[in-house]
Amino acid sequence: MLETKKQLRTAQLKRIHHFLRRDDADQLLESLYQRLFVDPDFLNSQMIGITLSMADELDTQPIINRALQSEKQVVIPRTLPKRQMEFVLYNGHSKLETTKFGTTEPVGGQVVSKNEIDVLIVPGLAFSKNHYRVGYGGGFYDRFLKGFNGTSIAVAMPPQLFEAPSWTPEDFDVLIDKIIY
Repeated sequence: MLETKKQLRTAQLKRIHHFLRRDDADQLLESLYQRLFVDPDFLNSQMIGITLSMADELDTQPIINRALQSEKQVVIPRTLPKRQMEFVLYNGHSKLETTKFGTTEPVGGQVVSKNEIDVLIVPGLAFSKNHYRVGYGGGFYDRFLKGFNGTSIAVAMPPQLFEAPSWTPEDFDVLIDKIIY
């Protein structure tokens, strides 16, 4: 039976929370990072778009650190009115603020064109092996991914990965190019 996205989001938040508290979670996450770090799209990219993770999400700091150590440019999102977002250059010392949604975003900074981003690490709560995604419900990434020419990559922790969607995909859902799991 298919779940609504709202039901799925509620269940996924609990599953992810429990997963991240497992004794072997760090070891499993490290293997995910290593798979990403040897991915040809990641290796060959010059500019990576990525969020600053919140609690109970895949920690994006190891990815940001690797990208910066590899002399890649890192850009992080800032939300805009009408559920839009833009990406701003991040150097590890950028001025940041916490939004009313609890996300950390840049204040000021140099905005880059979406077509300058080679790889976009896309967050989410659930990913299917046929590249569907359920995010947090704002629609920011689906809107941004329309017309995005780079490669979208999701890094899926075990509880986030589904053989096929257990939810009903919608017309506006944008498929992810690659899922690392």
